[in-house]
Amino acid sequence: MLYQIIAVLLWSSAFIAAKYTYTMMDPLMMLLFRLGIAALLVLPACLRHWRGIGRQYWPGLLWLSFWNYVVVLALQFWGLKFTSAASTSTIAGLEPLLTVFIGHFFFRDRAAWYHWLCGLLAFVGVALLIAGGGEGGDISLLGCLMVLGGGVVFCATLRPTQKMIAAIGAPAFTSASMAVAPLLCLPVSLLLSDSLRIGWNMPGTLGLLYLGVCCSWLSYTFWNKGMTSVSANFSGMLTASEPIFGTLLAVLILGERISALSLLGVVLVISATVGSVMLPKLLAHRQEAT
Repeated sequence: MLYQIIAVLLWSSAFIAAKYTYTMMDPLMMLLFRLGIAALLVLPACLRHWRGIGRQYWPGLLWLSFWNYVVVLALQFWGLKFTSAASTSTIAGLEPLLTVFIGHFFFRDRAAWYHWLCGLLAFVGVALLIAGGGEGGDISLLGCLMVLGGGVVFCATLRPTQKMIAAIGAPAFTSASMAVAPLLCLPVSLLLSDSLRIGWNMPGTLGLLYLGVCCSWLSYTFWNKGMTSVSANFSGMLTASEPIFGTLLAVLILGERISALSLLGVVLVISATVGSVMLPKLLAHRQEAT
């Protein structure tokens, strides 16, 4: 669990670093460079493990790498271009609930009544967040929907990823999937980027290095290592802390302004997500007491 907590904390700062990187390159070009840096870091480990990965696992590994790294990150960070870092972090905070609902509809992992209640409150919070964006000045419906789409894909791949890690091991999966990710991202970045021009500057370069080393290589290494010992639902629940830290960093570092209505939405989303984590434990404790 500790490994995944560290990963979530690193991910919560990724949107802040990305805003600096956007001063010098397009989001999809940033993603290509970010994945390229991470691939170089995992290459030695990949060379050690790739021969031990059975041929039957490679198609699934390539698909999981594409969905986890290319699709999820492209949607989230492309959406970030159109909206604030605080709203992006808040939307990403819906992932614990999305994990439960995807499990309910597609994996026969039934959601409890409190998940539905918290889910309703969370999406009301998202509506308030977007509605208050006009007053705050930088919250976009398009950007929020793209980030939400990335969250849906991320949660949908949690269980297949866990099965793959159980089959080939976390070190092999992490190193191999990250090593091929920039190759899978290359055509996406070249075809969909608004501009291929790069105007290098120091803040953007430092942000890019932080994204590649800490928010990609280190965070995914910790996340996948933690996947070997916790359930998919619990992994999803750990992301409840991401909007708290992400929103706080957006206000303190980027100086983003949040309107009163949007702030109410942020609080409602965070409260609903944390509630979905805490209620099962409280109810179980009450049953044991009686």
